[in-house]
Amino acid sequence: MPILEFYAVNPLAIGPFGMSLYFLLMHIPIIGGFGMAAYYIIKYLRRFYGERPIPEEWKFFWMAMVWGTVHELIEVPILYQWIVGQVLLIVFFVVQVAASIYLIRGSYLLAKKYITK
Repeated sequence: MPILEFYAVNPLAIGPFGMSLYFLLMHIPIIGGFGMAAYYIIKYLRRFYGERPIPEEWKFFWMAMVWGTVHELIEVPILYQWIVGQVLLIVFFVVQVAASIYLIRGSYLLAKKYITK
């Protein structure tokens, strides 16, 4: 497997794994959803908490949405093999692990604060 290679591929053609343009277009709302969630979470938290400090659990949850957006942005070129190589896979897995850690930590803190009192 190469370290990092870029390919110019026609997105209208069927991808290497039989993925069509429809599959590519499905990722647009996914990426948009994660990005909008991150945007609206921080907007809400700033409005709700104002000058008060934002609790740690919400910061972790927000970071999970940010890392999830990055994860989805990297996934599309990997699936269509526009960019291939070991470096991209390593970055992809690091981002995926980071998003998972933030989500688990934020969920744990939220559950600890609001559910298990």
